Amino acid sequence: MIIVSQDKEKIVNFDNLTQLYITQDEEETAYFIRFETVYSLYDDLGEYETEERAKEVLQEITTRHENWENMKVGQPSGICLPVYEMPED
Repeated sequence: MIIVSQDKEKIVNFDNLTQLYITQDEEETAYFIRFETVYSLYDDLGEYETEERAKEVLQEITTRHENWENMKVGQPSGICLPVYEMPED
């Protein structure tokens, strides 16, 4: 599955990630969904005002990936698209 960043400037292959997680900026004014690759490189995919919204988006990614994997083995459910575009806040 492919994830397109919120600013539409990054495309990330989910299969190459070791982590996808929520982090907060130093000023504690925003929450970011960040990825880390197998090479320990990391970058942000999206920015959200609240931790709750960031958690919702992370759950959407998890569900979309699960649906995509199920579709590949012939057991489709929910939205089974191979691309997830990070939503705005």
